[in-house]
Amino acid sequence: MKKLFAAFMMLGAIFIMNDAQAQQNNTKSTWLWHTHTITDEQTIQFLIEKEVTTVYLQIDPALPNDVYADFINKMREANIEVQALDGGPNWNTVNFDALWAWISQYHQEYPGSRFTAVHLDVEPYLSVLWEQNRNLAVSQYQELIQHARYKTQYSGLRLEVDVPFWYDEVLYYNQFGEGNLAEWVIANTDGVSIMAYRNTVAALKSITKNEMNYAKKYQTPVVIGVETMPFPDEPYITFAADGEIKMNQVLDQVAGHYAKNRYFSGVGIHYVQSWQDLRQ
Repeated sequence: MKKLFAAFMMLGAIFIMNDAQAQQNNTKSTWLWHTHTITDEQTIQFLIEKEVTTVYLQIDPALPNDVYADFINKMREANIEVQALDGGPNWNTVNFDALWAWISQYHQEYPGSRFTAVHLDVEPYLSVLWEQNRNLAVSQYQELIQHARYKTQYSGLRLEVDVPFWYDEVLYYNQFGEGNLAEWVIANTDGVSIMAYRNTVAALKSITKNEMNYAKKYQTPVVIGVETMPFPDEPYITFAADGEIKMNQVLDQVAGHYAKNRYFSGVGIHYVQSWQDLRQ
């Protein structure tokens, strides 16, 4: 009887583990840059109908705080989490502190309608400094991430960031040690969205392989994000011409490929407005 009980317990544990893994892999995120549209019922219904699980919402301090609270409450009713999104090519710790001050003030005013994470989309590779002194640009970027991690770690908010798929080719040798930037970011954040802008299964698997290995190594959830905005001169980086059905087929295959990696968190679609314009 004891052996039979133990067998049932083990079987139950396996089911629980598999269910947790399935839950880990079911993220369907999107970026919402046009903040004013959070008052638009069409936008809200789109997010619900597309079964989005996570919205990265660009913060616009000009909007009243009650508008954010109302949106977050509606999203929560639909089991959609909302992360506070911001960033830019020349972002530094001063910019982050301004964002952090806004989030802190907002949470004090609306403690029942909190964001679940800070989501940074910082693009140092688009700055002049990246061209003039890449080593300095990389170290300043790392300083920003470290600063943001310090600020958020005891707040109850996760720190998540967007990274291009080629950060594993960017090497650093500085006060943070040495290695490649993709591995460092994955090791020092609570979650990463890879901007894996390609439109075939083979390409998406190839360019995310290293990042998914780092995800397992550091136990950091990673989302694989794709593009829907038109790029006429570079059609291979977007699903704008392929349509939504083809995009979903590709994403399903990529998700199946990484299904056994419990730190594959799911997929992301960039971004709400261009996704809305995507043909079937």
